[in-house]
Amino acid sequence: MACTSCHAAHGSSAPASLKKASVNETCTDCHAEYRGPFLWEHQPVTEDCANCHDAHGSTQPAMLKTRAPFLCQQCHEEQGHPSVPNTPLGLAGGTPNSTLLLGGCLNCHSQIHGSNDPSGRAFMR
Repeated sequence: MACTSCHAAHGSSAPASLKKASVNETCTDCHAEYRGPFLWEHQPVTEDCANCHDAHGSTQPAMLKTRAPFLCQQCHEEQGHPSVPNTPLGLAGGTPNSTLLLGGCLNCHSQIHGSNDPSGRAFMR
């Protein structure tokens, strides 16, 4: 990877001198498996890959901005989810459920970019 993998060296009419018209078009030029369309689409994915990923690098796996579940919880509430007890303080002493912290949301919701499975609206297949 080099700057010119995504950016036009002599400029372009796209934002940030991208080679393609948008961030998503630039990313899916190499990552076609995330292009879609999918039967069930995760809205942030269709908007902008940069909602979750840092294209210029990250210390997190898959260049995520922060690790799951913290990234997911920026938009999704954890209360009422099977991995979180329905108590005001969580587990005894007010600590979050270990299931949520250890593996994050992606343990079950593995197809977060989108799914074509008829029963996959929760991005689990």
